[in-house]
Amino acid sequence: MVLVDSSGAEVVYRKTHLGAAEKARFRPGPGPRTIDLDGWRIGLGICRDTGVPEHVRGTARLGVDLYACGVVHHDWELGEQRHRARTIAATCDAPVAMASFAGPTGGGYLHTAGHSAIWSATSMLVAEAGAGPDQIAHATIGRTPPGRARDDHTPKTA
Repeated sequence: MVLVDSSGAEVVYRKTHLGAAEKARFRPGPGPRTIDLDGWRIGLGICRDTGVPEHVRGTARLGVDLYACGVVHHDWELGEQRHRARTIAATCDAPVAMASFAGPTGGGYLHTAGHSAIWSATSMLVAEAGAGPDQIAHATIGRTPPGRARDDHTPKTA
């Protein structure tokens, strides 16, 4: 995952849990990671990471204000995609912004799920795009209120 700002571009996260075909070409990243952006601690995930409980719990332990991820799912996996977003929100006690590839891509993904979405920290769907590549999801989300206990960063079980 690349962070682009006025000073340039920087790789800030590498997928930790690789698929079988990816293992021949890539090395996994070191594990859960956050970036700080305007005072927000943002947890990161790429595709398969979002469905691996130890990744999600590890990210939750970092005390994130938002979990941001990019995924590619088949159209018939939309239910699983939504389940992952709800589970991440509940475990991290944070909103989830999930960018889901829409339209055909290589690697056997002729019909992708699309439906990029934003979920609240209480696992409620806040905004969702459709299946097409020309759609976006957008919402205004708030941070965890001051004084709310977050000191131990203990993940919630979903």
